[in-house]
Amino acid sequence: MCTTVGARSRSYNVGNQVYLSTNNLDAAHTGFPNSRKLGPKWIEPYSVMRKVHRHAHEINLPPGLKLHPVFNTGSLKPYESPTQLSRPQEAILHDGRVGQIVEAVINKRHRKGTVQYLIRWVRRRRRGSHWRIYTK
Repeated sequence: MCTTVGARSRSYNVGNQVYLSTNNLDAAHTGFPNSRKLGPKWIEPYSVMRKVHRHAHEINLPPGLKLHPVFNTGSLKPYESPTQLSRPQEAILHDGRVGQIVEAVINKRHRKGTVQYLIRWVRRRRRGSHWRIYTK
């Protein structure tokens, strides 16, 4: 078996919620049958039914999906509920308003006559960088 150096094998327990990668799926299963590029990279949170092997888990797929329900752990990703996702850390500014703490300004661009900055926020776990329009 060939593994990537430093890669960790994840193990899931029965009842855990996981996303399924669309990498090796037919585009018809993703909801975008005409375009793989526009389709999602991960679909649904599904429940883990059982652990088949150290590197394989059976998940509870809907009957209409017509796929074999056993997948390699590399095709699964743990589900994070919206309450688990962190928001940018808030701080009280010198004028009393509530603001968010910026970790870094990563990039700058000009769009339609405005200046935009790519901002990375402190304590944001997923997709922590966002473009913000500069206003004086």
